[in-house]
Amino acid sequence: MRNTPIFLSVLLIFSTAILFSSCKSGKPTSNLSKNEKLARVWMLIEMNVNEGNSFSKNDFTEAKAELNLTQLKEITTDLEGKRLAQGNAYMGCNNIFFTISTNEKSNLSNNINFSQVGMTKKACQENMELEASFAQNLAKMITYQLEGQFLTLSSEDGKRMKFVAQDWD
Repeated sequence: MRNTPIFLSVLLIFSTAILFSSCKSGKPTSNLSKNEKLARVWMLIEMNVNEGNSFSKNDFTEAKAELNLTQLKEITTDLEGKRLAQGNAYMGCNNIFFTISTNEKSNLSNNINFSQVGMTKKACQENMELEASFAQNLAKMITYQLEGQFLTLSSEDGKRMKFVAQDWD
C-alpha cells in the first residue's frame, strides 16, 4: 500500500513527459536541410530589379505577393545532387509557375535555379506591372541567402528579391 503513492507519482511524471514530447513540432530548425528550410511560403517584402519600377512594401502587401516553395521538401534528390520541384507565385492577379532546383550536395553553395517560368493570362486592372517584373526577373535569380525568417534571392548583376516566411509571427 505504501508504494501506491510512489507508483502514481512516477506514472504521473512519465505521462506528463510523454504528453510534452508529443507536442513538439517536427524537426528543430537547426537540423533541417537547406531545401527543407526553403520549403515554405514566402511573402515578398522588397524587390530591387529595375531602375524604372519602384514598388513599395505596401504594394506587395495589397497584392498578397507570395512565393510558394513548399514542394521542395517532397521531391527527392537526383544523382547530381539537384532537387527539382514545381513552385508557384502570386502577385495579385495571375498564377505564376516554375520549376526550381537547388544543389543539396554542395553545402558551400547557395545556388538556386528557376526555370520554365510561365503564368496564367488573366487581364487585371491592378498588379500587372508587378507580375511582369517579378516573372521576368525570377529566372535571373541564381543564389539565395537564408537569415532567420528572411529569404533573399540575388542575380549575378545585383538584382534582389527579399521575402519573409509567411508562417513567421
